[in-house]
Formats: sequence, structure tokens, C-alpha cells
Amino acid sequence: MNNKIFLKIGWLFIISLLLYLFFVVFFLSPRINDYLTQTEIESSRTQFNKVVSVINNKSRTIENKDELKKELELLLTSFTLGKTGYIYLVDSFGKIIFDPSGEFQNQQLLNTILPQTGKKLIDELHIAYDKRETLEYNWNRVYDQFNYKYKKISWIEYDKGLDCYIVSTIYKDDFSSFVQGINSLILNISMLLFGVLAIIGTFITVKVIAPINRMYEEVQKASGNSENSDNTTQSKDEIGFLATQFNTLLDQVETNRKTFEDQVQVKTKEIQDKLYYDELTNLKNRYALEDDIKDDDFVSIALIDIDSFDDINELYGFSTGNLVLIEVGKILSDFSSKFSVGIYRIYGNVYCLADKKMMGFSKYNEFITELVKLFKNRPIFIEELQIDIFINITVGVSIAQEEPIKTAGIALKKAKKSNMPYFVYNNDIDTKDIIKKSMYWREKLKIAIEESRVTPFYQAIFDRDKNIVKYETLMRIKDTNENGETIYISPYLFLDISVKTKQYLQLSHQVISKALVDLMKTDKQISINLSFKDILDSDFIEYLDKNLDKIYSDDKSRIVFEILESDYISDYTLLEDFIIKYRNQGIKIAIDDFGTGYSNFAHILKIRPNYIKIDGSLIKNLNSDKNSYEMVKSVIEFSKALNIRTIAEFIHSEEVFNIALELGVDEFQGFYLAEPATDIF
Repeated sequence: MNNKIFLKIGWLFIISLLLYLFFVVFFLSPRINDYLTQTEIESSRTQFNKVVSVINNKSRTIENKDELKKELELLLTSFTLGKTGYIYLVDSFGKIIFDPSGEFQNQQLLNTILPQTGKKLIDELHIAYDKRETLEYNWNRVYDQFNYKYKKISWIEYDKGLDCYIVSTIYKDDFSSFVQGINSLILNISMLLFGVLAIIGTFITVKVIAPINRMYEEVQKASGNSENSDNTTQSKDEIGFLATQFNTLLDQVETNRKTFEDQVQVKTKEIQDKLYYDELTNLKNRYALEDDIKDDDFVSIALIDIDSFDDINELYGFSTGNLVLIEVGKILSDFSSKFSVGIYRIYGNVYCLADKKMMGFSKYNEFITELVKLFKNRPIFIEELQIDIFINITVGVSIAQEEPIKTAGIALKKAKKSNMPYFVYNNDIDTKDIIKKSMYWREKLKIAIEESRVTPFYQAIFDRDKNIVKYETLMRIKDTNENGETIYISPYLFLDISVKTKQYLQLSHQVISKALVDLMKTDKQISINLSFKDILDSDFIEYLDKNLDKIYSDDKSRIVFEILESDYISDYTLLEDFIIKYRNQGIKIAIDDFGTGYSNFAHILKIRPNYIKIDGSLIKNLNSDKNSYEMVKSVIEFSKALNIRTIAEFIHSEEVFNIALELGVDEFQGFYLAEPATDIF
């Protein structure tokens, strides 16, 4: 039996090897080659765009034509695309301005009729540029001049200052040649991997087969001794042995199954702990709260917000703020035990006490009364600093509502707005306040959109010598006051409501389209603010692309997208894809409000933005708060190490400007230097 089984295993191994080799050679390897080739093409395209940007900048800044010509010749001569590709310049009439390779010394080559289309090469270049397409055509080789069968790729851009086309030319084979050895490499790695897997598989097979072989041998012995006088006894012994072997095998399988289940349970608990518990306070988080109350019909929620918590962070630093959050969590935990309610940290400085057992109204009244007074005259002692910190809280309560977390949040906002220690949600809040306010702004925004009254304001950004280098685009709505005077409404009054009323996209359309028109009126950069919600919105991206398609590439290099770092960014891979897409078009990227919340330095390493805008809450206290000073200093050092330029916003005085200047900030923005305005060009 051994021989037969291992013969079958041998055949199975050979067939598996052949199938595996077929898969690697005819399926896996070609796809990897295609992927690597495409990656090289994209990389070369990026290099080409960078060279185009350099040429555009030089044509704008260098007025002396001879000097400009030398600069461009030096640049193009020293640059190579792929292995043998290069970039040449040709004017609108098809005359070569500069060709670093000498291939087009014969000017008539551009008038060569391409066999695959029947059109001249120069005409195909014009058509490809007008369509913003990559031109692929067949061309000859130096060693095979009469055979036009070698595929070439050309990217074409136009420079208005030089009045010429910037054209790349590279053989497509150059991209695939670097992966010629990839097949043998993949095959070798695959064989090694297959060998390892085969050894493991054989080992496991032997482990399974060995007990079966022993069982079979014992059966054979039992049959051979059937003529002995103790035949009956012997048979019983053999059968018992076989049963023992089989039971042993079953026990091993069951033990492995239980071990696997135990491991799964341990891993599941680890994941649940990470998902459902707050890392700082070790309290349950919002996900846990939502899961705990999803099957309960009657739940009472009390949201506890630490008042002016930002002041604690600014005065004592973020590390001290975290210690305060931990101590508050401990105090609330003791309080929750007294009333048998669950405690959660929802986000930031907001906690939650949830009652799923619905204590009586008199008991709940006692609960709220004691909760509101819990931190009065009760200092939070910070042992590291040996200081007492006093805090106040505001409480929003929801009792037996359909959406307890949401309604408790509404009650909390109402309490804070009304400067009340607590507020209990009731249905009248929505109808009297929120709905009324939403209706008012919906109509006002509708009129503003229809009459194109969404107006871009621009706040200048200055370099270290106080020269304007760019403008940040800010949204305003043009309106008239009760005296008939023109006023401009700030977005903080209507932006959140516009998202709920589905008017935000239309507002963004108008301000972006007008900003891109104004881009043509200045030679400075213009930055446009984008949120992560904008990036997730396919309709917004489609509209943005339509506007950008109308702009020449050299003008795109003066556009900056400011992405809010303080936004909740749920998918950094999507963000990185967005940045790569528009960076390839020459658009620059800035991370706005950097330094707030939990700034993700690790993702900055991946994104590598052109600019980091340091948050105004740090800059405004630069002259009075040591923690802000050290935080700004760290951000600047981090940025310089990565060759990222820094911008300080909220420069409100000469003193703050000078401190930021000494720290090494590259660019500056704030009311001390310039206020936002509409008519600046």
C-alpha cells in the first residue's frame, strides 16, 4: 500500500508542478511585466511633466532669449526618458527649435507620412495635443532605417511664452526591456516557493498516511493468522488496535480544531478590544455604545462635554490635556457605578453615561443633579506638574428617544448655546430652532446660487521678504443688509447647513469656477480649499475635472489644493490616489490646519505635500505659550527634513511674524499682513 500511495502522490506532485509552471509562465509573469512596464511609463510621464513645468517657469522668468536658449539646451541635453528617450522642442509651424539627439536634423522628418494613419507626424502631434492624448506611432531605428515597425510614445505640451510644443519621444520597447529578466526571476522564485510548499505538503501527507498504513498492516496480519487456534482472540485484538489508532487520529483532529477555535477567540477579543475601547482612557467608545444600545427600545443618554478644553491644551500642552481626560474618565467611572449606568468616551473631550434599565424619573432627576455638580469645586490633580486644574462640564440629555445619541448631541449643543449647565432634549427643539434656521438658509442659498452671488475672496500669502506669492480662496455670499448696503456673509454661518440641504456642491462649483477664471488674471499661485468629503464625492470630482480640463498645464502649476488635516480622513489610500492624480497634472498640494488634533506624521511621509500650513491656533499664541512655540518648531524641523515648505496662518502682529520668521517659516498669512478681499487683481 505504501508504494501505491506514494506513487499517486508523486504523480499528483508532477501534475501540480506542470499546472503551476503553466500558471506562472502564461498568466502571472505577463501580467507582472505589464504592470511594471505601465509603472515605468507613468514614472516617465511624471518626469516629463516636471521638465515641462521647469521649461514653463524659465520661459516666464528669463527674458533674455539667448540665455533662455542656453538654459533649455542644457536642461534637455542632460535629461533622458527611460533608456534612450528624450524631449525636443518644435514650433507651431513644424520647425525643430532644439533636438538634443540630432535625430531631427533633417527638418523634413516631421513631415514623414506615418504608414498606420496616412498623416504627417507633425499633424499627428497637433491632433494629439488638441485631444490631450498620448500619441503612439510606428517609427524606425538607427540600425533599421527603412523599417517603420518600432512603437514610439510621445507626450505633447505647449508653452505660450516660447510659442512651441514640448514633445517627448521614446521607444515603447525601452519600458519593457528592463523587465526582460523578470520571467526567469519569477520562475526561480516560484519554483523555490513550490518546493517549500511541496515539502510542507509531503510532511503533512505522511503524518496523515502513516497511521492509516499501520492500520492497514494490522488488518493484513489479522487476515494472515486467521487459521491459528486463537483466531477469534487475535482478530479482536487487531480490531481493537485499529479502533485505537483511528480514535487517536480523531482526537488529534479534535484537539487541533479546539486549539484553532481558541486562537480565533483570542484574536477576535483583541480586535474587539481595539474596535470597542478607547486607547487613552480604556473606556468603551462610540462603536461600543452603538452596539450596546442597538437592541434596546428605551435608552437614556447623557453626553458630558468638558467646557473650554482647548484652553487646557493651549495652556498646559496636549500631554497634560490627555492626563485630564484620563482623570475625568476615572471620576465618571466611579459615578457610573453608583447609578449602575454604562460609561463611554465618545470622542475628544465628550463622554457618555447610558442608562439601559430606565431608572425612575425621580432617580434620574437625582442622577442629573449630581452629575452637573460632580466637578464643581473638585480639582483635577496632575501629579506630573503638581498642579490642580478646575473644569466645568455641560450635559446634554436624551430620554427614551428614537435616536438617543443624535438627540443627546442636539441637547448638548442647545445647552452650550444657551449657556445652561444641562438641557433635556424634546421634540420642540427641531421644529423651533434647527428646522427654522435650515429653511431660512436654504432659501437664502438658493437665491445666491441662482443669481451667482457666491463670491471668492482672496487672502494674500507672503514670502519671508513680505512679497505676495499666492492667494488663498475663501467663500463668501454677496448680500444686502437692512440699510441696502452690500455685505458679504462668512461661510461659518451657512456651510454646515448647506451640506444638509444638498446645496454645498453648487456653492463649491461657483467659487471654484470663479477662482479658476481669476487664475488667468494673475501670475501668482491660487490655493483652493478641499475637504475629505469633497474628495469622496464623485460628482464634485467630475465637476472639478471639467474645470481643470480648460486650463493649460503651465497654469495648472499655479494651483494649490489645500486639504484639511483636521478632517476625519477615513481612507488614506484614497487620499494618496487623489494627490497622485492631480500632482501628475502639475497641481501642488498643501495640508491645511496641520498641528491640530492627532496630526498624522506617518501619512505625511507618504503624501509628501508641497506645503504644510501650520494651524492658526498654534501660531496665534506663538509669543505667549511655550507649548505652541515648541510644537511649531517641531513641525518646521520635520517639514524642512522632508523639503516641504511651511506656511504660518493667523499672523496677527509684528511680534508673531518675527518669531515665525526666526523659526524658519517659509510663507506667512494673516490680518497683520493682509485681510481677505474680493477685488485684488
